[in-house]
Amino acid sequence: MMKKTTLFVLITLYTCINLMAQVIARPLKEVAILTMPGDNGSNGASVVWHPALKRYVASFAGNAAYPLAIFDVMGNRISPDGLETMLDLRGMWYNTVTKRIEANGYNDKGWISYQLDVKGIPEDFKSILSGQVQPDAQSVGVFDAAKKRVCFLNGSKIFSYSLQGAIADDIIELKFKNNVSTQPEGELEDNSKPVAEYNITTLCYTGMVNAEFGVLNYGEIQIECYNRKGILTKIFKLPEDISLYTNFNFAYANGIWWMFDKDNRKWVGFK
Repeated sequence: MMKKTTLFVLITLYTCINLMAQVIARPLKEVAILTMPGDNGSNGASVVWHPALKRYVASFAGNAAYPLAIFDVMGNRISPDGLETMLDLRGMWYNTVTKRIEANGYNDKGWISYQLDVKGIPEDFKSILSGQVQPDAQSVGVFDAAKKRVCFLNGSKIFSYSLQGAIADDIIELKFKNNVSTQPEGELEDNSKPVAEYNITTLCYTGMVNAEFGVLNYGEIQIECYNRKGILTKIFKLPEDISLYTNFNFAYANGIWWMFDKDNRKWVGFK
């Protein structure tokens, strides 16, 4: 039995390594810009596409008074200067079940849904779930439209929660090429700890078959997509001169990868 288990593990590792070697990186080009208003905030939290209203919703992480902005499909801001996130926000998503823009907050601030006015501008919010319904205080939530649940990255693992807040059993372990812990040598290994050279807070759900989840590898200046088995299936190369960050400032919406430019306070879209 032990020999069969060992053989299975070796075959799995061999298959993963060969699949990684066969993935050809595709370069991305700049296609869009969303310029955020105001002076408050430095970390871009998320960009979400509202398919019914044909609007982008972009946010900052860090304070309930930080800017929230709504843009049309061409990237023109249509929301007022003073619009705020109303929550110390981290992740944000469009829920295909409720047809609402929803978000998760820092630590134990729970999940909310935004209430929109007749123009599609958030004017208030409603609490959905209270407490820390996420693996880490800084976790950025995304909506898995196929499974109808909210997902979070924690270390090299993807944790999923039902819309009622129950954590799912099927945790996905991403087979990172350089899955090296950032812990000092000699300390106990903990898979929930950050992984070297990867953005530690942000996961993207793409909806692409066999490449459902995207993560940012800032060490290699690339976006990597993994399937539901945690195997690397796609790589997208970013421009060499782009500024990348160890947390936040990374999103996916409307088929576009979004990177936040802190110096110019704008989300730059690549495709």
